[in-house]
Amino acid sequence: MNECLQTIQNYGLRALGIGERLLPRSEFTLCEQITLIGSGLIWNVYFAVLSLMFGFFLANLLAVAKASDSPWAKKPAEWFVFLFRGSPLFIQFFLAYEMLVQLPRAGIDVFGITVQTSWLTKAWAGALLVLTLNTAAYSAEIFYGALRNL
Repeated sequence: MNECLQTIQNYGLRALGIGERLLPRSEFTLCEQITLIGSGLIWNVYFAVLSLMFGFFLANLLAVAKASDSPWAKKPAEWFVFLFRGSPLFIQFFLAYEMLVQLPRAGIDVFGITVQTSWLTKAWAGALLVLTLNTAAYSAEIFYGALRNL
């Protein structure tokens, strides 16, 4: 039991940068396996909460735009929902990562002001962006259905 507590202390918050960075080198015990899987779940919960929070607001905007009579608001919202609901999430992750990695790390000059892009070249930023957009597309369709039933 003492060995399991040491494992939890070493690897429990590994996903947050607390504790050991390397994986155990010997045979994995059941306690080590559960601790390592649990530490990875921290990131899943983090991404789920943030993507739901950001995606909710975007989904409301998309649903209202899709329910609008104006084709300038309706068509982009329809295409956004069609694109993100109609393509596999893995492909969305891949394309976003490839596009964001192409950004210059030094930043982009916009009218003499340098917009920092180094944080966008990280894998977590692409994952959060894709999950937010995907959540927004699915939620927008649900909200649009609710708007139509009013």
